[in-house]
Amino acid sequence: RLRSTMSRSRNGWNIGGTLGYNYQIGPSVIGIETDLSWANAKGSEPFFGATLETRNTWYGTARARIGYAFDRFMPYITGGLAYGDMRAEIDPFGVSASKTKFGWTLGAGLEYAFLSNWTVKAEYLYVDLGKFDTGFAAPFAALDVNLKQHMARVGLNYRFGGPVYSRF
Repeated sequence: RLRSTMSRSRNGWNIGGTLGYNYQIGPSVIGIETDLSWANAKGSEPFFGATLETRNTWYGTARARIGYAFDRFMPYITGGLAYGDMRAEIDPFGVSASKTKFGWTLGAGLEYAFLSNWTVKAEYLYVDLGKFDTGFAAPFAALDVNLKQHMARVGLNYRFGGPVYSRF
């Protein structure tokens, strides 16, 4: 039996929250953070006379982060665990499958401290949750769906407690 893999690009948006901890040694900053987001990323393609729609409705990450503070600016790199929901549905038949998958993420960003406890950041993440077997069967082939996403996102952060950074 043959296996067919579908991996179209998905477009959409997400909104969520982040918790983390940073520690500064001189200008070097190391930290950990975790986030959870509700997402609306989806794509579709023809599938044997029907339409296959793939979706990601939520995802999260748990990452390490390493940065270097230049006054109030901090470029950083990040990477770690990614997890999320993968869904596939064949229209108009209403056949669907979903699975929570674990994978990895890598990225980079820039954070700016604009008030004493407030920062704003822009970051890019590449997320790879691998693939899952939908259980759908087409003539002579089973169907796997990939979830690999490029994400650009912005965030507003509030730092609780006393000054953790000298200036950043």
